[in-house]
Amino acid sequence: RIDCKHKQLIGNIMAEGESSDDLQTLIRIDDLEGIQEENESNPPSMTALLQPSNPSWMLPLQCAALITVTTALVIILPPYLEAVNISGDAYSALIFTSVFSTFPILLYVQLRYSYFCQFMRLGPPNPACVLKIGMFYGLSGLMIINSLDRKRVVCHAQEPLMGLIVMYMIIIYFFYKGPELISGKMFCLCGVLCGLFLAMDFQLNNVYLCRGVARMQASDDGGEWSGQTHALWTIVYTAALFLFTWTWLMLEKEIVTKQCGSGGVSLVATVSGGMTANNSDTEALIVGSSHPGQGTTPAKWGIYMVWFTLASLTTIVVLFWTDFFPALGKGTSSSFVKLTSEGLGCHFRWGSECGPTAMYGWMFAVLHIAFLVLLGQVVSSSGSMIYALSVSSVSLPLTGLWWSLFRMGGSLGIEWYPQVTGELIFSMLGLPLMVFCLAFWANLDKQDRLRSNNFQLSSSTTT
Repeated sequence: RIDCKHKQLIGNIMAEGESSDDLQTLIRIDDLEGIQEENESNPPSMTALLQPSNPSWMLPLQCAALITVTTALVIILPPYLEAVNISGDAYSALIFTSVFSTFPILLYVQLRYSYFCQFMRLGPPNPACVLKIGMFYGLSGLMIINSLDRKRVVCHAQEPLMGLIVMYMIIIYFFYKGPELISGKMFCLCGVLCGLFLAMDFQLNNVYLCRGVARMQASDDGGEWSGQTHALWTIVYTAALFLFTWTWLMLEKEIVTKQCGSGGVSLVATVSGGMTANNSDTEALIVGSSHPGQGTTPAKWGIYMVWFTLASLTTIVVLFWTDFFPALGKGTSSSFVKLTSEGLGCHFRWGSECGPTAMYGWMFAVLHIAFLVLLGQVVSSSGSMIYALSVSSVSLPLTGLWWSLFRMGGSLGIEWYPQVTGELIFSMLGLPLMVFCLAFWANLDKQDRLRSNNFQLSSSTTT
């Protein structure tokens, strides 16, 4: 129940004629419980109300770390696949990365929270849904790796097509969330997409240069595959990127639970920012948290990641039979065990028959864990998976800058080879536009938090 003073305050707010679209923010379950408990707690002080949820420098630092990690992942993946194919195949790389991404997260959550002794209490509330999303994530990973393996998708198109993730976010968002994203943020998202197109368009159309390596003829870019095979795997690749995007947005939808109050008037809010009431037409978003002033806590994100990565690993293991077919894997059912065991073994030794597989394999696994952790932190600070994935897309122009300084080749798979290329110029044109749009989005969030503090301050002074 809500006492009379809170009802009067909310009534005054709603009577001022301000629409729910202009007044939207996030409020956590802890805050609702504090409102609904009658005369059991003192009203918060002005200092507490004006205290920001996180320091102002926290989000830029987290975004910079996420961009760095994602850039490293995109850069390392091609030489990693080339190295593991010396003695093994791409499936062994996928198994290694999945295992050594899942079990460190599992071990940390168990040691930190004694999770399996109280998993019924700690959640997640709907583990079946998280498992289903994790299965689709594993499937998308398998499809992406098979598409990139041995240049089934032509080399010069691999990174530019990753930019489809931003376009897919816009499409999926309208189907699942509709008008909750305010116009300013939608403008920012479209600006990120435009900057990404500007940065990657030249690389997408340049068939004579890929990752710093010049080619004499266009056919050298596609390896041993026919044009029909390239076209088919490009379709598979774009579908896998759509599935990858969908899994993260559905995971956000699962963590940020949509629900309304059970009765009376509750002070709730939506993802766009501002305050409203649960009897309005605006759909409420309530974020579970054990610490006031924060979004999804690291503990909660880690618990979701346990189920998410376990489901992903299980899916990849169950789909081992896809490697039996030459059209999908590298060999046949008879050579599957040999290729997989050799590929996994190369992750634990260094030699001429393995190349730099161990170096790239362990780096990729560590970076994948860091990506999962940092993605959760950016979602926690910004309150939006769309923003977090848009931040990670900044890595694509940075890879263009990287391959203007280095090229694939040499004993380690990457060697220093600076050159001025069209990819360099267009990456430098698109990158500032993307950064500006993301900074403008963060500024809109800052204004929403200040407006939210003003409402809470009015509540404190009134009561």
